[in-house]
Amino acid sequence: MLKRILSHYLLGFSTILVLFLISCSSTVPHRFKVEPVIYKTDFAVYHRLVHVGQDSSILYVDVESNDYNLSIIAYASIEKKIILSEQVKSIQNKKNESYGLRFKIRNPSYYLEIEIEDEENNRFFRDALMADKLNEIEHLHISSLGKAIVKPYLPILSEINIQHPTKEKLWVKYFDKEFKPAAPPFTDKGYRFNPKKEYTAAIEIPNNGTIRLEGKGLYFIQTDTSSNRGFYLNVFDKKYPKIISSRQMVQATRFITKLDEYKAMINANSTKESIEKFWLARSSDEDDAKKLIKEYYTRIQISNRDFTTYKEGWKTDRGMIYIIFGKPESILKTKEKEIWVYDATSKRGSVRFEFKKIVGQVLLIRSDYFKRPWDVEVYEWRKGILND
Repeated sequence: MLKRILSHYLLGFSTILVLFLISCSSTVPHRFKVEPVIYKTDFAVYHRLVHVGQDSSILYVDVESNDYNLSIIAYASIEKKIILSEQVKSIQNKKNESYGLRFKIRNPSYYLEIEIEDEENNRFFRDALMADKLNEIEHLHISSLGKAIVKPYLPILSEINIQHPTKEKLWVKYFDKEFKPAAPPFTDKGYRFNPKKEYTAAIEIPNNGTIRLEGKGLYFIQTDTSSNRGFYLNVFDKKYPKIISSRQMVQATRFITKLDEYKAMINANSTKESIEKFWLARSSDEDDAKKLIKEYYTRIQISNRDFTTYKEGWKTDRGMIYIIFGKPESILKTKEKEIWVYDATSKRGSVRFEFKKIVGQVLLIRSDYFKRPWDVEVYEWRKGILND
């Protein structure tokens, strides 16, 4: 029975219906609140903001829904709730296809709130962006087959076109390497991606030029190679953000395995057998094991969907926290940081994680304080205990 459960996850996930934040529900009115709080919901939404000159912007969205309502409202800033632009559009027949909503704003920076509602399936999405027209990367228009690129990943052998309103030349740095998962939150081993190091190739292309993604890895698109800013575009396995191999399933257990235990599984003659034994050891009851596996790899997929940057989402700081602790009770988002809050449980006190935004990365501020809550949550996973 358990083998059939595991085989199901090796073949890929069905549509995941998991609410990212408890505080968002179908009862949320179709209007914006003024608090800078992110709400994410149980269906995939990708978005990217591109500035067109100095007076217009286009919000591109890619939604896992055929018909939906898209609303935006732009404020002068988080602190100053002066409305600069407000639009509502009803979108039809655009499932998993990018749609661009254009609006005019002259301000060099602004705060944009996004709301997407799938009324037919009673699903809801809400997010916020900090727009900065001084950031040259936000002026990059990247497309494939004439459609704007919104997701941070594409299939291998895709061909992309890159345009910028003022630059004559653009660069793509290619990284043919496997990046490590995030270190535990109580260590001082936080890793910050440096695009100036360890790249396999740096390719110069003319503005409005094309490039073919011929290998797996990271393609980091830049307007200036002396800068750390760029657009992350990855080539992973075809079914990403799903997990499709037993090796990937083993790799994704790194946060809840001991080092010798992990090495034994990853180096086993059969990673499929090793991952089966690992999850069997978590629970003697097959129904409980099924729930445990489903929850863990669902969190992996959601992390890949929502947090992918220069590496798989589950390997990032936010992915790590989401996998181990689950969905936060609340998230506060500002221009400089994100704050995730978890309520106390019967085993630990409340926890507050703070992530700093640094040139396209969202990095956890690590602390010794997190050792106790981390150990508690990892222990629960290893004992096969799922908290509601």
